[in-house]
Amino acid sequence: MLSKGIKPTVVTYNTLFLGLFEIHQVKRALKLFDEMQRNGVAADTYIYSTFTDGLCKNGYIVEAVELFRTLRILKYELDIRTYNCLIDGLCKSGRLEIAWELFSSLSRGVLLADVVTCNIMIHALCNDGKMDKAHDLFLDMEENAVVSNFITFGTLIHGFIRINEPSEVIQLLHMMKEKKVMPDASTVSIVVDLLVKNEISLNSLPSFPVQERQGEVDESNSFHFKPILRSVPSSSKWDGLALEEFRQQPIKAPIKTSK
Repeated sequence: MLSKGIKPTVVTYNTLFLGLFEIHQVKRALKLFDEMQRNGVAADTYIYSTFTDGLCKNGYIVEAVELFRTLRILKYELDIRTYNCLIDGLCKSGRLEIAWELFSSLSRGVLLADVVTCNIMIHALCNDGKMDKAHDLFLDMEENAVVSNFITFGTLIHGFIRINEPSEVIQLLHMMKEKKVMPDASTVSIVVDLLVKNEISLNSLPSFPVQERQGEVDESNSFHFKPILRSVPSSSKWDGLALEEFRQQPIKAPIKTSK
């Protein structure tokens, strides 16, 4: 580009940084950043988000934190993506307390946590066995008008399944139906296993309409938890073949997920 008199833009550099971090070339990315500054191209929010994320994913957590602190000292205007990248990196590197402090600081500033931020924290709290705190954060999302999605519900459901809390799982599934959020096939399978294990009737589970037309549910295209097993018998000996047949039932419409 330079040999042809074409100057790279900030978008060009950001694309190169993404590629370098993807192949774990952190030192080359840092060298290129110096070159970018020498060429008079100012870094923008996308660049700093890319660097924060790239450093974290390559194990340079301390360097990412230092970059973040420097930007804050310089009063650089950071967006929620930069916070999300750093919070995610801190959580995945086992620094949950620091991640929580950073997350909590959002409520004291101008920026607001979005669903991605909350999902990152809920996932980390569930993995750390802090289900009460994760659930409280979920309720806070509702109060702060942050719309929970498939990832939010799925993370909490898997967390409560790990600690054998079927009542919480059932409650979340009913909330999913109210909000028209679909569970995926793997979630369905482990929920059924949980209820079978605890000898709880499958009639306690909701059905999930896939299509709605003018406010009416199209029952011919609805996804049911219980097309075969109508309930779990009171005896501890249940029909394993019937459960396997249930698992093999096709889902009539694709389940769409969103972040």
